[in-house]
Amino acid sequence: MSSIKECYLSWTNRLRQAGIEAPGFELDLLLETFCFVSKKDRLLDPERKLDQEKLEQMQMVLSRREEGEPLQYLLGWWEFYGRRFSVGPGVLIPRADTERLVEEALKELKSVSSPRIADLCAGSGCVGLTVACERPDAQVSLLELSPQAMDYCKKNRDVLAPRCMVSQADVLKDTAGLEQLDAVLSNPPYIPSAELCTLQREVRKEPCMALDGSADGLRFYREIPALWKKTMKPGGLLLLEIGFDQAMPVCDLLKEAGFEEIRVAKDYGGNDRVVSARKPW
Repeated sequence: MSSIKECYLSWTNRLRQAGIEAPGFELDLLLETFCFVSKKDRLLDPERKLDQEKLEQMQMVLSRREEGEPLQYLLGWWEFYGRRFSVGPGVLIPRADTERLVEEALKELKSVSSPRIADLCAGSGCVGLTVACERPDAQVSLLELSPQAMDYCKKNRDVLAPRCMVSQADVLKDTAGLEQLDAVLSNPPYIPSAELCTLQREVRKEPCMALDGSADGLRFYREIPALWKKTMKPGGLLLLEIGFDQAMPVCDLLKEAGFEEIRVAKDYGGNDRVVSARKPW
């Protein structure tokens, strides 16, 4: 058996050689998940021995990480807006930038009582379920096409906000009978098809369906406004996450679809991240 200290030093170096940018951070999470060794345990009891079963499990996990499997898939969860969401192969990993979509929705809906909300391309459910947790009076419906992603969305719904409705639907064709919505939220696929092969290797392990926004990356921004406008109340809010260079074309598409009060909000890295617009009153 080897000590925690010996393993930590050896495994950190192994991840570093594999090109992992923050090997110590990742290893602490993996040790806690698979060996039940917290960072505090590692620092206070570095000579503690790890048994053979845990050593073998960690060797397998580290091999998968070296091959580019996302840390979040190995852990089986990732944090979003202070809550843990179950994730794994077949579902998009929640990202901190997407929290801006939630923040803008909460701000814009602050004065709306019991808002009716749809989260399109819901994936893990991180957007819609977070809004539901922050606004217990909200009626939130989450729509997702992928069966694999649906499984995670339902699992997260059951833990975080059981009252929410989760439906399998192609949001470019089907509004699932929803109407009189106060807000429609979406983090749709927006990567141009030709750029998918240039993405970070971990991102390429995520579902193409959740990333591919067609040749110019704008397919969902062309089709969602026209279809979902009819489901919204007068003055209803449309909030869309966008790529850092897509604000101008998305704003133009929203104008063409007849939306008003179009605004762009930046993420905390200074990039354009969320476009909001309203259906005319």
